[in-house]
Amino acid sequence: MKHISVRVPWHDNGWNSHVCANPRCNTFCKQLPNIVNSKVDCEQLSCGIDWSKLTTKERPACAGENGGFMNYKAYEREFIHIYAWNSDNPHSKLLPTKVMIPAYSALGIPFRYLNMDAQKDLSKEHPEFRPAESAPFGSAWVYNPERLYDVLKWFSSEITEESICVFYCKKGNPIDDEGLRMIVGMGNIVKNCGVQDYETTADYTYPLWEIMFSHSIRPDLKESRGFILPYKEYLELDENIFQGKGLSKIQALDEIKLSLDKFDSSGKIFDELSYGCDFISNHSMLLILEAARRSLEAVIRHGLAGSIEGWQCQLRWIDARIEHVKKQITPFPSFASALKALGIDYGNLIESDLRKKGCGPKDNPWGHFEKLLNKEIKVDSAVYNSSLPTYRISWEGQTSNVRERLITLSRFELESDVIEHFIDDVESDILSNPYLISEWCARNFIEKVSTRTIDLGAFPDPTIQGDNVPVPPFAAESILDTRRLRSLVVERLYSVLTDGDTLVSIKEMEDYLRDIMTEEDKARLPKNILLTHRQFFEVSFDYVPDENPTAIQLKEYYQMEEFLRKVLRERAKRDVKKPTGEDWLSLAMSDKNYDPTNERSQQATEQQAKALEMMDKKRLSVLTGGAGTGKTTVVRSFLCSDKIKAEGVLLLAPTGKARVRLSNMAENVSSKTVAQFLASLGAFDFENMKPRLTEDSRKYSRAKNIIIDECSMLTTDTFHALIMSLDLKFINRIILIGDPYQLPPIGPGRAFSDLCHYLNCDDADANLKSAITYLRTVVRTIASGDSDVLTLASWFSGNKPEKFADEIFWKIESKNLKGDLSVYYWNDEKDLPQILRDAICKELACSDVELPESLKQKIGIDDLKSLESDPAALENLQILAPVINPAWGTYQLNSYLQSWVGNNINRKGDYQEIGTQKIYKNDKVIQLQNILRESYPSKEKYPLSNGQIGFVKSINKGHINVMYVGIPHETFGFRGDKGEDQDAAIELAYAITIHKSQGSDFDTVFVVLPKTGRILSRELIYTALTRAKKRVVLLVQDSIGWLREFTKPQASVLARRNTNLFDYSVRAERLNIPYVEGLIHGTAKKGLFVRSKSEVVIVNQLVNAGVEFEYEQLLEENGHRCIPDFSFETPWGDRIIWEHLGMLVVPEYKASWERKLKFYEEIGYTLGENLFTTCDHENGAIMTEEVEDVIRKIKEQL
Repeated sequence: MKHISVRVPWHDNGWNSHVCANPRCNTFCKQLPNIVNSKVDCEQLSCGIDWSKLTTKERPACAGENGGFMNYKAYEREFIHIYAWNSDNPHSKLLPTKVMIPAYSALGIPFRYLNMDAQKDLSKEHPEFRPAESAPFGSAWVYNPERLYDVLKWFSSEITEESICVFYCKKGNPIDDEGLRMIVGMGNIVKNCGVQDYETTADYTYPLWEIMFSHSIRPDLKESRGFILPYKEYLELDENIFQGKGLSKIQALDEIKLSLDKFDSSGKIFDELSYGCDFISNHSMLLILEAARRSLEAVIRHGLAGSIEGWQCQLRWIDARIEHVKKQITPFPSFASALKALGIDYGNLIESDLRKKGCGPKDNPWGHFEKLLNKEIKVDSAVYNSSLPTYRISWEGQTSNVRERLITLSRFELESDVIEHFIDDVESDILSNPYLISEWCARNFIEKVSTRTIDLGAFPDPTIQGDNVPVPPFAAESILDTRRLRSLVVERLYSVLTDGDTLVSIKEMEDYLRDIMTEEDKARLPKNILLTHRQFFEVSFDYVPDENPTAIQLKEYYQMEEFLRKVLRERAKRDVKKPTGEDWLSLAMSDKNYDPTNERSQQATEQQAKALEMMDKKRLSVLTGGAGTGKTTVVRSFLCSDKIKAEGVLLLAPTGKARVRLSNMAENVSSKTVAQFLASLGAFDFENMKPRLTEDSRKYSRAKNIIIDECSMLTTDTFHALIMSLDLKFINRIILIGDPYQLPPIGPGRAFSDLCHYLNCDDADANLKSAITYLRTVVRTIASGDSDVLTLASWFSGNKPEKFADEIFWKIESKNLKGDLSVYYWNDEKDLPQILRDAICKELACSDVELPESLKQKIGIDDLKSLESDPAALENLQILAPVINPAWGTYQLNSYLQSWVGNNINRKGDYQEIGTQKIYKNDKVIQLQNILRESYPSKEKYPLSNGQIGFVKSINKGHINVMYVGIPHETFGFRGDKGEDQDAAIELAYAITIHKSQGSDFDTVFVVLPKTGRILSRELIYTALTRAKKRVVLLVQDSIGWLREFTKPQASVLARRNTNLFDYSVRAERLNIPYVEGLIHGTAKKGLFVRSKSEVVIVNQLVNAGVEFEYEQLLEENGHRCIPDFSFETPWGDRIIWEHLGMLVVPEYKASWERKLKFYEEIGYTLGENLFTTCDHENGAIMTEEVEDVIRKIKEQL
């Protein structure tokens, strides 16, 4: 008997065998190929209708993908074999076969075991199976009916009325933007209908791949044996209802959802919820049931869906299932894997035969195995009999320690490669501490083994182990066992790396452990346990700081940050031995955009010359600045120096597009992506797509100047690997370029941002400050005037905007935009397509009828010969969205754009399927992998990089031939590969995510912004706004008002990260924000964060003086709006304003303040009376005396 998983698509009507309530807005189901290829708009006309009232052709596409597994009455379904259309195939004799689907039933296809790649291992476990045959055409599946019957009947035979069925959404759901697996319900199997045949006109037939079974879940919770989690009910409730419970809707959904993070992101459970219909091991089922119990307890606690009594019935069902599953678990679940690790084939078959020969489910199979080797047990005609003498020699040749370790390891559900490691690693004392196994697996990113995996073999439980319960010192007798706690901490420290944290506060970690103890056994975690047992714990992680520690950190990340801190600091302090002596000012002035008659141009050029001198002089330098400030211009000027080029230059960037842009700055200069560079030195792990330094990794010592662009995208470990891979005694200059206020890297740390703020902080010495140049003058708008886009973007940067920058919000609301920004509004997913279409038509100055041709012209696909010569036209226009799956995500937007361009109209055969998308000739696509690939016609190998934009030039013999921006006249072939499991190399790119756009820029950018979404942040919006070179078109949900909330420091995801690179920046608790000077500015007023260090001084002085104030309170006068820094109200109801002026030396800032001052004067504010100012001085500091003087004057009026 085995438990099973069944994949279902997301359904907005409870999987009740009705059409979705709003099919058009349910785009989550399109992650399944059979749905995306069949879902049609006419479903909207049938919304909410019972399937049984529709013909087979009228039913929604999800009817063939278990979209109605909660069907309360039977319906008929017709099956047509996928190969039946071809008269040359024997399948052509198979007839359409109608099958009645009983109420509350589902169908499962065991894809894993039908794949040809699985047949070799299956044959070892089941030598009785008849041989597998491949199809005479391209197919990944078993072809011959004999093997199909054998596999399907075996799979079906394991499903009994004792089995539990888990229903899950594989990709795409409205609960979690990035949820890869989410369980929606579970119940018992009540009937297995077995393997069914196709009707046929021949004397042979084939089996249906679908195995049908009925389950025990019912809508009435009191009558049901199993449940559907109330996601639908929670989604339909108003946010105010959740607030009445003291939490948000997102928090409530997080508490009830059953996703991978509830199973410690178990790689094993991930694998078991991946193949349509698959087995779930007893160990995994136990973890799922325990997590489900916690979810239902949250549902009961919330009291928002269904009856409390009904959910309590389901808790009792879960408890009964847990007891049942425990009885099914064997005490040595990895016996067969241990045999394989020892080099013994047919492990599963041997175990199966031993069970038949008297080895009970709770017996120790190792003793029976020895009897088999000694011929005390005989299995007639066993395929392995001839190998038993060899197996015996192998077993007897092991030391007693190795045998004991093998037996111990087989107590846990492990794969053979993990067992093999611990057989060889005799220094690991797993016999006294089995949790060393889960610690090692965490360090090596083996997600199929967790602390809870070890729990099931280490805790004595006769229900699981029978008479073979573990004993001390091996056994764990308490959930507070320090060995177990250390393993949980190590797992957590690795887990939070994906959130960006390189260390965690002791308090937050103890809170995490306390929650686990409470969930598991209502046990209380002793106070200060991490400090009390420090000597034992610090074997696996470090305490920070060493004396009076308040945080803990993985040893390798402590060492990485310590190394980077030392190298970056010391190189930033030091000058190169011999600068080039170039006249950098003249080089900067020679740029084609320099205008000697323009004050802003002059100041920008002076800043650029200063940056060039710094880059020439320093061993490590940082060039930073916002969008449009000329970072590219500076690098191009630097590369104009023959002296620099003579020393050699290597250009590096995290993304392919950024690499291409760098490579275009100078001829005969080598450029690579960071992954390509590290891989060339043997320092990159392509399997995990992570840097990996080994003893065999080499040092780079060719070019003396290393320029790294888009550094804000580099994780701490990538930064470390880069610096470690350079022969630093040979390298003259390391030049780091980027914008620290863009999205932080996907992974641990924020190294570039931390470095920028360290070099620029008030306490930095002159040598350090001279190693960074912050370009402040916007050069992009010198000729065209002020930029609405950059003004709006400045509100989402980490800096205080210019003084009259608040005017941009009034301009948007009053529709008074005249520059490079347009804003459109949409209400919901229903009207978004038309709003987007109308916006594109308006921006392209075309009618709706003219849109297809106008779009083609805009992105260059109307003239393929010109595009082949210069594919850069593809970047004329780009749609951006925060995520992929929702109706406003890139998947659906690509579907709209592909249709509007018209590539898919009347061209039924002129496409190829890759992943879950149909890609047609001329379609715009994006590269998803970093690979080296041969091109046509030159036959040269080019590095293709994740993020490169291209178009489909042709489709031929199952291959898509793509031409990329930056590589004209060359095409690269990709084989079509259908399926949601395929690791696609390309996908449609009319719309891409904002994350994927990082490192790229486009002429015109359309940005779709929903008002809700976990992923929204200040940095995400800033990154989106700064992708455009010429124009941004915002499509904002409802109104612009909510967007201003994301300008606040609290909306920063960058600032929430725990790091210890230069400044100790660790939140005390999970909900806190770490205070890092330059990243986020906390004040003495509780909960108030401000935008600059000077404002911190002002707020703290106001608090000390007992003066009430409002920060950035909207002021409306004469139909205009602005946002003063500080506002005060007099007893008679008048307002007093205090503005702090930060950068009056910058021409744009000064001009902006003069405009705002004029506005204040026009509405009745007079300097020194009801309008006060302070300003930063040349050193960037604010004078305390000036602040005190203003406070005194204001208090006199209050």
